[in-house]
Amino acid sequence: MIVFSMGQQTAQDTFWTIYHELDAGRRPLVGEPTDALFENVAAVLLPVSLQHYRSHLGWSRWFYGNDEFECLQVADPDRDGHFPRAAEATAEARAAQPDLTEGNWLGRRKVP
Repeated sequence: MIVFSMGQQTAQDTFWTIYHELDAGRRPLVGEPTDALFENVAAVLLPVSLQHYRSHLGWSRWFYGNDEFECLQVADPDRDGHFPRAAEATAEARAAQPDLTEGNWLGRRKVP
């Protein structure tokens, strides 16, 4: 899992919640909004493209010894409830959470 634009404690709490969800046998659907991670907003888990592993997942690549592992990006909405891929999202919100999917948030949104 990879997150952006979160404080350290929020990120740690998010990873802890994800651990508990997985430990309970619940795996959120990839690409679909879920309310299982945060109390007050939905989140979306998106697959990270292999092209971004080198620039963002150095320690994970070292740990696994290769790029043969799955990584999901946790995308959360801005204060107005817009995900970075939404047309209504500000440029600032999009910059805070870079698109690490295959591109254009998996074709869900074309950003000008």
